[in-house]
Amino acid sequence: MFQIVQIRWGILIYTNNFRGGYMFKKIFLVSLFTLLLLSSCSYMDKRAEPTIVARVEQTISSFTQVPSNTPYNTQTAYPTLTPPPTYTPRIVIVTPTNTSTPLYTATITETPTKTATLTSTPNPTKTDKRPGFYLVGSEIAPGVWRSLGESDSCYWEITSATGSIISNHFGMAGGTMYVPSSGFQVMLDSECGNWTYLGN
Repeated sequence: MFQIVQIRWGILIYTNNFRGGYMFKKIFLVSLFTLLLLSSCSYMDKRAEPTIVARVEQTISSFTQVPSNTPYNTQTAYPTLTPPPTYTPRIVIVTPTNTSTPLYTATITETPTKTATLTSTPNPTKTDKRPGFYLVGSEIAPGVWRSLGESDSCYWEITSATGSIISNHFGMAGGTMYVPSSGFQVMLDSECGNWTYLGN
């Protein structure tokens, strides 16, 4: 006599009440274990399904989009080559002319030009000086000068840029005067006559 037993998962299993159903019990236990295992796998699949979907979406979002292809630049056509113009050679006929050779060739002798003799230009600071005032270096050269006068009241003086007297003389004319390069101005009196430069 058979009994219907209802399992929690909605599966009906038939069993018997008679004794000695060893084979049937064995089949029953194997079937029960199989049903439990399948139910457990189905439950795990339902739990893992959201996690798998989330991982697939995360993997898809992590992919980098493929860049769009940039079109190639348009090629510029090569310029057409213009053939060079053709040239027609020009033929010139040269006719030789006979030139008579002169019997005598005149020889021209050039007259030598005279070379001018160089004369030294006198230094204006060393030329003879008349009575007056002279600036040392630009108008009268430093050095020794001699008076050409014959008076006994000859006066000359040499002063600095500040007007201080460096050297002077009053007395007989005909003597010498030394003008230093540090002097600024020389005063020559008319009683001394002209002055001539003797040198350094």
